[in-house]
Amino acid sequence: MYNQIIEKFIAAQHAARQAYQDAANFEREALAGTGTAEPFFAVNVRSEYREEEELKKFCFALASNVVSRARRQFAPVGARLDIDNDAEYDRAGLDIGKALKKGEIPDLDKLWASLTAHYNGDGGAATAYRQAATRIVRTLGLHRNPEVKRSSAGVVLKKAIYTETAWNSSRRKVCYHSTQMTADCLSGLATFAGKAGNVALAKRLESIDLYRLEYSSREKLTMPGLDITLFNDKWEFKFAHDMAEALMLFVGEYGQEAMQERH
Repeated sequence: MYNQIIEKFIAAQHAARQAYQDAANFEREALAGTGTAEPFFAVNVRSEYREEEELKKFCFALASNVVSRARRQFAPVGARLDIDNDAEYDRAGLDIGKALKKGEIPDLDKLWASLTAHYNGDGGAATAYRQAATRIVRTLGLHRNPEVKRSSAGVVLKKAIYTETAWNSSRRKVCYHSTQMTADCLSGLATFAGKAGNVALAKRLESIDLYRLEYSSREKLTMPGLDITLFNDKWEFKFAHDMAEALMLFVGEYGQEAMQERH
């Protein structure tokens, strides 16, 4: 399917080249005898170099779309699946530039077959859960301090946060340097919550917009099975005991490699 799309694109290039050539020929014939000469004709035929670069750009864009389809199609419902384009090209033995230089069509059907073989079924789900567990472990520092604070009300995990004063307000917001790590933390927890069957919590976590969120110190976000208390320099995640137990099981099953990290 994808190889046929490239073939159609190449055919369109050839047709366009011929159409431009016909227009250029007509212009020159129509203006014969008027004294018009190169480079004063208006119609130009695109060079082979421009067509080659256009085709190369198109093939890379289409290959990226193939990987993006895999991210969507093979991720568990509501979860994020990170797939690296270059790593998947290597796995499939795809070298777009090399294929084009040889006059061949880059085999994107083979790329899709490789992605399907690796991520279809349980492959995509297991990968997404490992990635989520890794984000949770790293952003909450579980690999550095596996002991968690337990109380009668629940289990508390903490994450350091850099904040700054919101524009034209005394309230705080997460600063640029903490945004990605915080987003990774929330994303990992949302995937865990979905896996644990707490769909309401997963949706609430996914809905937090760090670019719009403004708060006062000690403000609390209350969610099903989780309260997040927002301080100026940290966030405290208090899990209900059942959710904490489920989280530890999730990390134990999918985050063992990340837990071995000590930096």
